[in-house]
Amino acid sequence: MAHQLGPCSAPTPQAELGSHASDREEMPSSPPGDADSPRLICRCLGVSSLRIAEAIRAQGLTQVAEIQQALQAGTGCYTCHPEIEELLAEARGEPISAQLRSQNRALCQSETQRQIEGALYGGIVPKLPAGSRVEIIWVEGLQLELQVTPELEAELRALITDKLRKVVCPDLEVVFRRSPSR
Repeated sequence: MAHQLGPCSAPTPQAELGSHASDREEMPSSPPGDADSPRLICRCLGVSSLRIAEAIRAQGLTQVAEIQQALQAGTGCYTCHPEIEELLAEARGEPISAQLRSQNRALCQSETQRQIEGALYGGIVPKLPAGSRVEIIWVEGLQLELQVTPELEAELRALITDKLRKVVCPDLEVVFRRSPSR
């Protein structure tokens, strides 16, 4: 069954927080990554490949509809259905074309980056103390590295991490790097 790609109809972090991500430059360099590293699959509801794969194994799920019922993944805009189908095929041991895998990864990476930018620059950074600076260094799958000003203390870093995990995906791994002092 073919699924049309289109904007999410379910509430997104950008809708919740307001987005200024479109005003940002493209992401800088990305880290070396594994093509099969954990990634955000359902951007509408923040469900990762880790959670879907675990549900497939633990509950013996074999269809997108079963995943929708078990996790709510794929019930918003439906654009993640090809990626869910890919995870189901992997679980069945079926081969997946390199082209399909590459297309799914590119879409997934682009949408994840957009959600992170929207949450960070649209809702989190504007609420930080004056003079605070947070920049995205790279995003790969569910891994994110941010560069912060030295004035950001550990509890503020925890606040940023918690908010990103709440808005984007609970499985998001956030690493901080301090900016050089001026």
